[in-house]
Amino acid sequence: MQPSFKKGIGFLLALFLAAGLYLILRFDGTADSGDSVQHYLIARYAFQHPRLFFDHWGKPFFVLLSAPFAQLGFTGMKLFNLLAAAGSAWLVALCCRRLGYAHAAGAGLLFICAPYSFELIFSGLTEHLFGLVLILGVYLVLAGRTAWAVVLVSFLPFVRSEGLVIMGMWGLYLLMERQWKVLPLLLAGHVVYALAGAWAHGSLLWVFNKIPYATPESVYGAGAFFHFAEQLFYVIGPVLYGLLVLGILEMIIRRKATGEEWWLILGGFLAYFTAHTLFWYFGIFNSMGLKRVLVAVMPLVAILGLRGLNFVLSWAEGRKRLQQGLLFLLLAAVVAFPFTKNKAAIDWPNDFTLKADQQLAQEVAVFIRQAGIRTDSTTFFFSHPYLSIPLGLDYFRPELRRELDPNALQSLKPGDVVVWENWFAVVDKGVSLEALPEQYGLEVLRTFEREGEGRRVEFVVLVDR
Repeated sequence: MQPSFKKGIGFLLALFLAAGLYLILRFDGTADSGDSVQHYLIARYAFQHPRLFFDHWGKPFFVLLSAPFAQLGFTGMKLFNLLAAAGSAWLVALCCRRLGYAHAAGAGLLFICAPYSFELIFSGLTEHLFGLVLILGVYLVLAGRTAWAVVLVSFLPFVRSEGLVIMGMWGLYLLMERQWKVLPLLLAGHVVYALAGAWAHGSLLWVFNKIPYATPESVYGAGAFFHFAEQLFYVIGPVLYGLLVLGILEMIIRRKATGEEWWLILGGFLAYFTAHTLFWYFGIFNSMGLKRVLVAVMPLVAILGLRGLNFVLSWAEGRKRLQQGLLFLLLAAVVAFPFTKNKAAIDWPNDFTLKADQQLAQEVAVFIRQAGIRTDSTTFFFSHPYLSIPLGLDYFRPELRRELDPNALQSLKPGDVVVWENWFAVVDKGVSLEALPEQYGLEVLRTFEREGEGRRVEFVVLVDR
């Protein structure tokens, strides 16, 4: 490793970690008020409820690695994702170095400066760990440790279910490279978790039949075929988007790439991207068309983006000053874009603060305490995951917290408190506000309302007298 590369990537990572720590300590946001918080809660309470280490929705491998950090609160969860992202940036640069790409440290910069990818660092979501495991696998292959890489990648489905798509591409790579002996190692992750979690699910097959997205239908509907092609712009910004397209075209046109580049980098990205495009277009596997899923393959995007950057620089081959000028302009544009007023850029500091529904949930928690309702002896019925944080409730203790759904409501007893809100209770559980007084005889204590993120947010506290 040359000193200039070592110093460049070292300085970049130090600056990145310092900025990340500042944002973690300065702002209280969770990036998302649903899945982000839910993943945190599973990791936070996994030691108290060991079955959560084998919760297929929570993603067992993600829970295993993040649970120690989650004991520090949501701050610990964001620190975990910051370290995962820093590791990805470092490995992206190392992979480019091993592949012989010029300006290898620049790939780390491309990774760090993708706007929406940067935002998701400060969350409890699984995308950045997925990216870290994926790029570490690629690096191990490039370093000649293919068996270890395959074992590692076999655990990707237990970070995100799309790991099955990546495993399929890796299987094709091993077949094309005639590495027959290594191929069975792709089953390692499923074998390990099938055995480890059988006690929690009563079956070795839980790794297959408990996959939450294994359904041919989606309650979220379907969308346009080019939806993710458009959303990618809002994930990585226009400059990196252009470099990514050029990098892909350069590979196809020049056809100068190794098997690892064809199958693991370009193939991995295209397989993942195409899968989500089809899931959303056909309305299958409970796809919501969320742009954040693309963050999981950001390390591959950064490598392909660097190929595109070097492709642009090759147009000025032999003219050193022009090349240096182009390099400076392109990298400066990548760094500057997140700070612009573009819709795809970062909204500083609003993107790092609590959402309107979370702020309203805090008001609800204050009201409950001021009303003299004990949180250590009252059973609460609610579905908004964030509410358990300001209430200080163990989300998974049924005597303290129950889901707000028709089945659970059958067990209501005097003194129980119901907190209805107009998103999770309605969309996920199908419980209308009107049904609570009419069908269950509940009395409204107070209503909370606020405008935020383009919609009206409403919480209603009710009690069973």
